[in-house]
Amino acid sequence: MRAKGLLGGFKAAAAAGVLALTLAAGLSTAKPAAAVDFSKAAADFGPEGAWTNQCDIDRMTDSKTCRLMIYRLFDDGKDVGFIALSIIPTGNDFHLFLTTSQGLVDRCAIRVDRQPRIESHVATLNMCMFPNFVSGRVADQFRNGSTILVRVSSPRLGKRDIDFPLNGFSRTFEEMQRSLQ
Repeated sequence: MRAKGLLGGFKAAAAAGVLALTLAAGLSTAKPAAAVDFSKAAADFGPEGAWTNQCDIDRMTDSKTCRLMIYRLFDDGKDVGFIALSIIPTGNDFHLFLTTSQGLVDRCAIRVDRQPRIESHVATLNMCMFPNFVSGRVADQFRNGSTILVRVSSPRLGKRDIDFPLNGFSRTFEEMQRSLQ
């Protein structure tokens, strides 16, 4: 079971990496910030600010893999980038991954509505992980909340806060759970 959970974590990291590379490709062009074209990313990952569910059959293991995702773009005049949340099944639970285009990440925290914030204990290049999404009761907060405030701390850019809507989360999460049965 632990190996299956770790495999799911690696799949989540790979999915987050694909998102990072796809969106970063649009960011690395020589165009001014206002002219960056994110249409390819939107086509691949759905509309910005909307929860999407994607399930595929893993060609190596012939097992179904799913991912629930939402992303937000930002442009603060200096930087154009993204922050994404992905929920990936890992063994008997799910993990929440926060991915960003900001590079090295020191810390991440999430806060649903006015609930106490939840800090990530795993931060690395472009990503933080929040394990035990269901058993840690974070899924319940997502189901009953209206917004998530995400804080990403980066040594290069400092702190960045972005809000994500929770409307549509419950329906999409239940759809993913049904797809996995």
